[in-house]
This record gives sequence, structure tokens and C-alpha cells, in this order.
Amino acid sequence: MLKFQPKIFFLDLDGTFLDDKKSPKLISDENVEAMKKLNDSGIPVILSTGRGNSEFVLDLANRIHSQYVICQNGGLIVDKNNNILAKHEIKKDTVMEIIDILKKENLFFIFNSGKTIYCPHFKLKLVRAWLKKLEQKTYEEVPKIENSTKILTFGKTKKGILKLRDDLASKFNQVSLHVVSKGYSIEINDIDATKGKAEKFVCDLMNIDSQYAVHLGDSGNDTTTVPYIGAFVAMKNSQRNVKKQAAYIGFNYKKAGVARTIEKIMNKENK
Repeated sequence: MLKFQPKIFFLDLDGTFLDDKKSPKLISDENVEAMKKLNDSGIPVILSTGRGNSEFVLDLANRIHSQYVICQNGGLIVDKNNNILAKHEIKKDTVMEIIDILKKENLFFIFNSGKTIYCPHFKLKLVRAWLKKLEQKTYEEVPKIENSTKILTFGKTKKGILKLRDDLASKFNQVSLHVVSKGYSIEINDIDATKGKAEKFVCDLMNIDSQYAVHLGDSGNDTTTVPYIGAFVAMKNSQRNVKKQAAYIGFNYKKAGVARTIEKIMNKENK
């Protein structure tokens, strides 16, 4: 169990806080009400996600009475009204070089958590529910390359994804690379865009010692919090390499796993 009384919580969304994929809301009322209660009691709960600052994400933040949102793994930090507080972008020239490599590997990619997925000439057979909502375009339709807060890419086996990550890491020292989606995707951000650095930024903004912060998550991008906050809690559904870096293993994310995990932490620390 943790060795301190938490003063602030940060929550990953997919595979963590969003516990009800079959519901239109994607989340249980139990999770929402528990986090709203914590925020109202003076213990901040902040969303910290790889997703962009979409209407869904901002609405969820407001539903739980959260003041800030960390988006795109720290590439973008906004307040509850979507005012930008910090932004870390991959420079245009680097984006162009990365995209050239992804094209040569016939991979699929998405810019800035957008609603368009770029594919080779053949169309992607969409097996993941969230991908079916995206517009598919070919490489020839890629817009003029600009700075980017995040690139998500996939289309290889788990082994192939790891090799790609290592190849990109050897070529680009100004980006951060995180394997997500159970090993089938890579999130590419600016080197200064990590959940850990972003959470330290928010703690400083709220005058809270980051060593009293707790992050709950399930993926590689969640482990970047370890050097910056008091404790990283991995959900039970996390991959083994993620669990190894956690101070504590929580419940499976389903059936309000986040609410149950935090309740257990708070009850234990209050004794």
C-alpha cells in the first residue's frame, strides 16, 4: 500500500477510468460520482489521457468537477473551459521525417488525436470500435505537414511495434515513444510531452507537492509519471511490464475499478 496520504489523483481514461465500453457514456455512474465527490471534498481528481481535448473529454472533466485536463500525454494541458495552459509540439521537420518512415512501413497513423486515419492505398479493415468512427484517407491525402502534439501509429505485430519503437528512438532523440493498446500501437510526442511532466506542472499550478500525487493507469505512457509523483498505481488489467513499475496494483478497470481502488487507498491511508 502507499506510504502517504494522497492529496491529488490523476486518471488515465482508456483501460482505466472508462469502465463501460457498452454504454454510450463509456463510463459508469459509480466512477463519475466517486470522482466528483473527491473533487468536491477538496482532493483534486484530474484526467490525464492520450486523448485530445475533445468535447467528450472536456464534458467528462466537467461532470466530475475537475479544474484541468492533461491531453495527448502532456502535449496539451487545458483548463475546464478548454483554455490552453501548456503545449508541447513535435517540430514540423521531425514530423515529416517520422511520417516518411511510417509510410515506408505501410503503417496507419493519426495526427493530434484527430478524426482522420491515414492509410496505404488499401483500406484498413477496422476491428477496433473507436476506429470505425474515423474517416479513412490515403497517404496521397495527407495534409501539409505542420507541428504536431501527437502521432498515433499502428499496423504491425507486437514484435514489429517494439522494433519500430526502437528504430524511431535511435533516430529521434527529441521525441518520446510509448507502446499502448496492449502492445499494438505507438504514441509519439515531443520529448517534453509526458504525463509525468504534465502532472508535475498541474501540481505546481495548484500548489500541491507532487510527491503526494497518485496516478492510476494501465499503459506504457502512464509509467512516465513514476519519477515525478508520489506513486503510480497500475490497474490489474495492465501489461506485466507496466505492473512492474507500479507502487501498487489496483482492481481491474471494469465495474468501477478506479472508484474501488481509490476507496481502498483512502481507507487504508486514513487508518
